[in-house]
Amino acid sequence: MLKILKIVFIAVLVSYSGLSQTTEVVFIQMNDVYEIAPLEGGKYGGLARVKTVIDKIKQTNPHTYVILSGDFISPSALGTSTYEDKRINGRQMVDVLNAIGLDYVTFGNHEFDYKYDVLQERLNQSQFEWIASNVKRNDNGTIYPFSSNGIDLPEYKVLKVQGYLKNQPIKIGITGICIDANKQPYVSYSDYYSSAREVYSILRDSIDCYIAISHLNIDEDKKLASEVPQLKLIMGGHEHVNMLHKVGETLITKADANAITIYIHRLLFDEHNKLLEIKSELVSIDEKIPEDPKVKALVDEWVTRAYKGFYDKGFDPLKMVIDLKQDTLDGRDETVRYSQCALGYLVANAMFDAVKGADLAFFNSGAIRLDDKLTGEITEYDIIRVLPFGGKILRVELKGSLLKQIIETGFSQPGSGGYLQYYGLEQTAAGYKVKNELIDENKVYTAAVADYLMSGMESNFGYLTKENPGVIKVTEPDLADKSDLCNDVRFAVINYLEKWYKPTKN
Repeated sequence: MLKILKIVFIAVLVSYSGLSQTTEVVFIQMNDVYEIAPLEGGKYGGLARVKTVIDKIKQTNPHTYVILSGDFISPSALGTSTYEDKRINGRQMVDVLNAIGLDYVTFGNHEFDYKYDVLQERLNQSQFEWIASNVKRNDNGTIYPFSSNGIDLPEYKVLKVQGYLKNQPIKIGITGICIDANKQPYVSYSDYYSSAREVYSILRDSIDCYIAISHLNIDEDKKLASEVPQLKLIMGGHEHVNMLHKVGETLITKADANAITIYIHRLLFDEHNKLLEIKSELVSIDEKIPEDPKVKALVDEWVTRAYKGFYDKGFDPLKMVIDLKQDTLDGRDETVRYSQCALGYLVANAMFDAVKGADLAFFNSGAIRLDDKLTGEITEYDIIRVLPFGGKILRVELKGSLLKQIIETGFSQPGSGGYLQYYGLEQTAAGYKVKNELIDENKVYTAAVADYLMSGMESNFGYLTKENPGVIKVTEPDLADKSDLCNDVRFAVINYLEKWYKPTKN
């Protein structure tokens, strides 16, 4: 993962010479946060460190607001464990975000990974405010706002900050836009651009600045900036990699996922001349920053709770599986969703190894949620981080014609969770080969397949279900057989790694 210690960017959004008297408003931006504790052996990230940064800035500027641009309830690895006889399902994320003093969020696509009742629990638990301009609740065709503790989520927020001019507070309009990538039946999406324009049309005569909390891909963010040029700042997410772009007079920023970096935006308002300057700084959250003791204690408490849940499921989170020494397994989205990679090969190989008599193995790259690099001592918890959803491995007998269709679908969508990682498949100029022979459309092949991929719910794989006529037979693992590695792909990966390379330490 590219580590950027500090980048400072200054955008003068309205040209001027000489400030008279300025008021500074600070926005601290995070996005795509799934882990509450530091990563990479404690080197980077950790919300207790973020809390330290927040408090330090607030000591000098009370006009400081903390933003999270979507994706945090899911898919957190700790959230897949259980506590109080229930799956945690992101409860730990909201609890810790409450503790650090998060102010405003918008939905990310992964907020809708869970069923509606789980999402509603997290909304009710939130002490911060959700802003949802283009996302509403779809209740069997009746559309209305989502709510938190019985109060409708607002489509926008007008933040009022008292500056130097009495009786004339600075007013900042905020819109919240979410990508329509998770089409759950209980969610209704409106057009991103028209929603942002509509909010501006309501606020235009009553605000001094218009900004967005966005969870779109970068191309959509750029189009948003072009379609709604009144936006001065778009604090985005979704890609997991830090970036900064400027479209016209609109600044677009994204930090690295899991609070490995955060953006600090300083909005300087010249109240006399009605001018604005934005200074944006990308800051690394690393071991140089001390952890806030109260937040650290809460993080440790949740880690302990989740680990107990994993122990109950048969995992030993702290047990070292393998010492990679100088090797690295790249689990970043920009790698696993775009190319065949060592980590994808490893998981597919483990699946192949678990299904006796398999000809090949394949799975959807979206199952890998690590978005990080693994090196050094790899624990069972690291494997859980790689595959937080777990899932069964199915033994699928299918016709070669369907196998070809699956392969072509997977390789046709790089960047998507539907991009396939595989083992036992060779791509040649003449076509795809299995066991050194071109795929025969009339032959029946045996594949180790992730159960989610066979559900038909992955992107562009709606046809891949047990009912497809090209599927001859699907064999499920025996849930009563605790030794059957196919019951959870994570056990298969752990077993394969232990066979592949014995740990040097206990």
